[in-house]
Amino acid sequence: MPLINLTVERIIIHQIFQKTSDTFTLPVKSEEYTNFDPNAMSDFEARIIQSLGTDSKAVTMKILDQNNVQDLPYLVNLCVDESNSDFIESSYQIAEKLARAQFHKSSAISGGIVVVFTGKQGHPQRKLLGIIKAELHSGYEKLVDQMTGQISLKHIQELLLTPNSRLFKTVGFCENLNYDPASTDLNDKWTPLIFDSQISKADGKASAEYFYRKFAGCGYLESSARTTKQYYDVTKNFILQLDKPSEEKYDLLNALTTYLKLDKSSAVDPTDFANKYFDIDTCDRYRNHLTENKIPTSSFIKDIEHIRTHLKLLKYTFSNNVKLEADPEVFNKDVIVTSIKGDRDENGDIPQWTQIIVKSQLIVKK
Repeated sequence: MPLINLTVERIIIHQIFQKTSDTFTLPVKSEEYTNFDPNAMSDFEARIIQSLGTDSKAVTMKILDQNNVQDLPYLVNLCVDESNSDFIESSYQIAEKLARAQFHKSSAISGGIVVVFTGKQGHPQRKLLGIIKAELHSGYEKLVDQMTGQISLKHIQELLLTPNSRLFKTVGFCENLNYDPASTDLNDKWTPLIFDSQISKADGKASAEYFYRKFAGCGYLESSARTTKQYYDVTKNFILQLDKPSEEKYDLLNALTTYLKLDKSSAVDPTDFANKYFDIDTCDRYRNHLTENKIPTSSFIKDIEHIRTHLKLLKYTFSNNVKLEADPEVFNKDVIVTSIKGDRDENGDIPQWTQIIVKSQLIVKK
């Protein structure tokens, strides 16, 4: 879902630690809210949009755990409207929950800061609660003011707002529009967006399970395979309807097939695909086309189960019914397709022909 018109209203930061023994270490609790100046707040909001917005790698997930106060979605639903004094306690519960999720992992996970914030987003604006887990650099160890209990604003600004820093893991619970207040399923009220800096790099399911499952209480949507197939079909139809020469359309279809079959990312990012292969005007039309067909424009989990056969071979079909087919990777590497002018016909017209160069020897099979 798009994350637009964002306004962050309050931010509080706690610190968690890397597991060093079999004894759990409680997080350091901040007793004060972090108050950015207007410019810093604007930068912070921009980083949230960069992490969770339309052009990000954030993945929409489904709430799985929601039945008791130990479940993060349940806690989020309770505390999003709390007073500032009560929210300090709830935000610390969130930090402790993340710390315990990390502690029970077999491998040591780095400590860091836990940034809990609330605000509003969308048109009309609806509630948002977000949690960021960011690693600390070596220069950011002394973070707590012993007099006030506030974690250092200067250090946090440097960590979160500089261009070289990244939001390593982020979860945002976005309130849905026109949900049924009587519904007991929090999925009707909230849409969880989860970003992991490794979301597009890992093999298989990308985001760290301890974060999205054990901590956030969320899981991948069951419809990933269906969404991937719908995305493939809608994008293919969009390419075929473009006012471009046939060979350009085939190049784009080849790019789509290669992107879904060979790209190592476990997420489909429609915006990334468009930016790589379409011009600016076509990108805008493509995004509108996806929206009209109810296809996400933000990242979603890739599952090619329903289109696996479509991705095995890429086919060129000519008007005289000549067909050429090959694996998409072979097309990319060993086949050159060029449009050329043919011989003038009896009417004086010059037809368009297609020249195909195959970087291989012809083998005639019996």
